[in-house]
Amino acid sequence: MKKKLFLLIATFTVILSSFSVYQIKTNKVEAATIGQQLTEPEEGWTRYEETNKAFIYTGTWNIDKGTYNSGGSGKFSSSAGTKITFSFKGTDIRIVGFKDTNRTTVVNVTIDGVTEKYNPRGSKLNKTLLYEKTGMTDTVHTVVISNPNSGTSNFYDLDAIDINKDGILLEPGQKLIDSIGLVESALELNVGSSKSLVVTIEPENATNKTIKWSSSNPEIATVDDNGNVIGKSPGKVTITAETTDGSNLKATAEVTVKEAEVEGNKGILKLTTTTGDLHEYDLSRTEINNFIAWLDKKGEGKPYYEFKLNVTTGNIKSRTEYIMFDEIVSFVIDEY
Repeated sequence: MKKKLFLLIATFTVILSSFSVYQIKTNKVEAATIGQQLTEPEEGWTRYEETNKAFIYTGTWNIDKGTYNSGGSGKFSSSAGTKITFSFKGTDIRIVGFKDTNRTTVVNVTIDGVTEKYNPRGSKLNKTLLYEKTGMTDTVHTVVISNPNSGTSNFYDLDAIDINKDGILLEPGQKLIDSIGLVESALELNVGSSKSLVVTIEPENATNKTIKWSSSNPEIATVDDNGNVIGKSPGKVTITAETTDGSNLKATAEVTVKEAEVEGNKGILKLTTTTGDLHEYDLSRTEINNFIAWLDKKGEGKPYYEFKLNVTTGNIKSRTEYIMFDEIVSFVIDEY
């Protein structure tokens, strides 16, 4: 009886082990290989259809429409001297197209002046992974796809290009930012005061210079779309400037916010505007707090702030100065 029980347990263990191995194998995600169908980009890749304006087609090309194409269409040619030229920033690239018996046996792929080849001829299969190049430096690469042959049995085509997800396909003439920096990598602010961070960009003729600003802790200091930092409470915070053109570059500044050392119930509010003018207002603590609250809400309710001025010139009874929210560059409060 004990022998039968032992055999039963052993048999069950073997079956369970086999099942576990099968599960591990079937759950394993295998990357696509050359010649396989690739209907959708795999995880970690982004697909760009052949209609993207980044692709420059030279020579005579025909449009092939149909659901068998990625994105519903493709382009093909059998003419001599045709080519496809484009640039991208990234490390990995894949070419997706048709494999068929009437395809050419040689297609040239030249990346940064170095030519490799692939063969799209074979049993008919659409949306096929025809070529792959990985592990390149994460810089801008120029690609030329061309066919050295011509004739009715030497077709080649482009259905789509896949690029690693952190990469980007560049439009003709698009120039990425090479480097960014901040004029000040560290600064100190008092609670309630502000200062602008200035970003430097290379090259100057970069196509998209838009910068995304963020604060590691908005409760200590906030930053707006123009790099204006406002101290909110004592502490340390990191302000980050990040490119938005696909170059994925960042620059940071460490900001220390302190309580204002000057004590008192009134203060001189000094505003610097986009025109470079300095405006000074003698205000109570309550008036200063009201102004900061309005500024924190980005001018919500009204796009301007009113300052009453003491004027005794001629027969003027009162004067009010209006400062627009989007004209404020920075401000300082001197309490007394």
